[in-house]
Amino acid sequence: MAASSNSSLSGSSVSSDPEDYQPPIWKSYLYQLQQEAPRPKRITCPQEMENRPRYYGREFHGMLSRESADELLDGAAGSYLIRESRRQPGTHTLALRFGHQTLNYRLFYDGKHFVGEKRFESVHDLVTDGLITLYIETKAAEYIAKMTANPIYDHLGYTSLLKDKMAQRAGRTESRRVTFQREDNKLV
Repeated sequence: MAASSNSSLSGSSVSSDPEDYQPPIWKSYLYQLQQEAPRPKRITCPQEMENRPRYYGREFHGMLSRESADELLDGAAGSYLIRESRRQPGTHTLALRFGHQTLNYRLFYDGKHFVGEKRFESVHDLVTDGLITLYIETKAAEYIAKMTANPIYDHLGYTSLLKDKMAQRAGRTESRRVTFQREDNKLV
């Protein structure tokens, strides 16, 4: 299945003739990438933390430097922990291992966990979504760019039909009278 999905990425199925166009099978490819993404691995703190916020679990390590977090996460793709920032005490940071680096995100909580606009019930769900997004953006950047630059909708029926109608209307110079019907069924 991977071979057929990859062949649709090459753009070979894109034809200049709308009749011959066959859209790429992007859903199966992106689903495959989603399944290949690293799985989250929570790095727990070995000691009990007195000031641990109630909405964080054992993955909270207290005040920890970026370097120390990097050492704890080293080598384990998808591993994560939560730390209190040394640069900005009172704020929390999600340290996440992806690729060969540790990524640090300011972490917020307002009843749900978030680092951007999307909100999650748990940090684990947030990390899962983040790892999938990072993995897809890394592995399919060229593919996503092709989807954006050459949308399949230009080759599909409704868009073509709409363009044809607009072209026909532009060619007409005669004015058309528009009538509206009121609620009492009398024409205006």
